Amino acid sequence: MKLPFLGGAYEGRSSNVSPETCINLFYEPGQADSLVSTPGASTLNSTYSEVVRGGIEYNGKAYFVIGDTLVECTTGGTVTSRGTLSTSAGRVSMAHNGVRTGANQQIMIVDGTTGYIYDNTTSTLTEIADSDMVSADTVVFVDGYFVFSQTGSDRFWITSLYDGTAIDPSDFVTAEGDPDEIQSLVADQRQLFVFGKKTLEVFYNSGDADQVFKAFQGGHSQTGCAAAFSACRFDNSVIWLSQNERGNGQVVRLGDGFQPVVVSTPEVNYQISTYTNISDAFGYVYQDEGHEFYVLTFPTANVTWAYDALTKQWHQRAHIINDVVSRERYNAHVCVGNTHLFGDYLDGTIYKMDPTLGTFAGSRILRERRSAIISDEEKRLRISSLQLDMQVGVGDSNADDTSIWLSYSKDGGHTFSNEIEKSIGNIGDYARRVIWRRLGSGRNWVFRIRTWSPHRIVIKGLIARAHGEPQ
Repeated sequence: MKLPFLGGAYEGRSSNVSPETCINLFYEPGQADSLVSTPGASTLNSTYSEVVRGGIEYNGKAYFVIGDTLVECTTGGTVTSRGTLSTSAGRVSMAHNGVRTGANQQIMIVDGTTGYIYDNTTSTLTEIADSDMVSADTVVFVDGYFVFSQTGSDRFWITSLYDGTAIDPSDFVTAEGDPDEIQSLVADQRQLFVFGKKTLEVFYNSGDADQVFKAFQGGHSQTGCAAAFSACRFDNSVIWLSQNERGNGQVVRLGDGFQPVVVSTPEVNYQISTYTNISDAFGYVYQDEGHEFYVLTFPTANVTWAYDALTKQWHQRAHIINDVVSRERYNAHVCVGNTHLFGDYLDGTIYKMDPTLGTFAGSRILRERRSAIISDEEKRLRISSLQLDMQVGVGDSNADDTSIWLSYSKDGGHTFSNEIEKSIGNIGDYARRVIWRRLGSGRNWVFRIRTWSPHRIVIKGLIARAHGEPQ
């Protein structure tokens, strides 16, 4: 019998109810559904050693802030310093003013203290000298204007048209739908989403020279943002980690009528509720092989979650840090053409995503799937054999990379057996079967499969033969 093995991460408050884990594997529907390993990555550049604080693509190049340095990076790995900031820690927000010729080819950077402009025509970074520049946390570009949120206030400011160096003292807007401190800004489909701590207001370009941005009628929601850098454009909408006057900790995306729709499951919500701090969470979005993922990292909790727009399923991302399963190393993402680049939060390394790799900068990646509870309500279930239906014959005979391990629980996921190793076969061994035999009997089975194979993994299912069933 084919067991219910494929799916996302649904580990809730009780393993007797929801024990499922899915780490560095994602669900892919198709002619035959499967679990597929998340992409690996290779090192693109390791010149710098400080934390990567943010990044953006502009004119076919990636720009990262690493420590106090703005770094220009090509997809070939060449990096060039383009200036320094007055701060070296904390996340930064970046926006550019589009593909332009002539003057004012600009990237604007805000770091919670002040703002900077990188001039692409002169390759120089300068602090904004305009006396009306205030401390700012987030910045976007919409309809010809840089728009930035003033730290600790209900105001957002607008620069001159296509020029982030010029700010008029009267060019600010107060989010007045409900008194609230602005957490974040997102620009999407020529609309400006202004996230407060407890509310959301949506603005548009009115064409009025005296008040460029005005609030949409009905563009107000009593759902705010719990983490400033969690808000992202996603799947032709906007997604963020929410909070309101009643509580926090749900991931929502904008639905019809500017109203948020919860996309996090009860199990994911439960996990988030156990984290001591969620205000430092940050997200990024990327597309790959027909999937669009929203990846949300909780630095204090040391956990990374990912939501797939295609399947509406969640899974976890993880890297091994100091021999411990931890959050992703990625702290910033930039897409240049079809190349996905990531910046490291530990040592400033820039990585290039590679779907053909099963390793992270040469290091093994844990892949884990833990099933839902499998039981027979009337009797104990005796399992004579268990077969993992998967792509086999992928290993390299010159390396120890074909091992996959099974452990099982008979008490609903509270305790597990020792791991039992099998081989998924070297290249060419396409007839191999991955089978474990004589597992015994139990009432509440949970099966856990783990591997550190450096090759891409594709799992089609788990098949059990009960005692007495024919081979």
